[in-house]
Amino acid sequence: MEQAVQEVQKVEGISPAMLWTFIVVLVGLAALFVLGYKVVEILRKEHERKKQKQELSGTDISDKIAKKVMEQLQVQLDKKFDEIDRKLASDKETLESHTHQLNDHEGRVSRLEGGNRALCHGMLALLERDPALAHAQHAMKSYLIDGKYDEDDWK
Repeated sequence: MEQAVQEVQKVEGISPAMLWTFIVVLVGLAALFVLGYKVVEILRKEHERKKQKQELSGTDISDKIAKKVMEQLQVQLDKKFDEIDRKLASDKETLESHTHQLNDHEGRVSRLEGGNRALCHGMLALLERDPALAHAQHAMKSYLIDGKYDEDDWK
């Protein structure tokens, strides 16, 4: 009977012990494959970490950030500075034009003041020649010298 039990357990020459051995070997091979994959992944991550560390040790991270920001802002800054330069040039032209106009007006005012003084001196000279106009002469001197104008002085 023992022979019959052993024969029943074998199916086409494969015993349960052989089947269990195959499963254990298969699981072991799968575990080795997973372990190998994990080792490769760990080595790849370590390589990337070393590469990043070398990049960072060469330059400061804030310099990299500043460089990227400036690359993006440079175009906008150039436009703004061009606009400011155009406005400054326009303002400079306007100021030069106004300065020239003011200088011309100042020259005309100076000539007018000189002409007024000459006329006043001439009028005083005429008033001094005629004794009948002494009252007008006194009112004119008061106005020209003291800057006082009184309507009653001229009557």
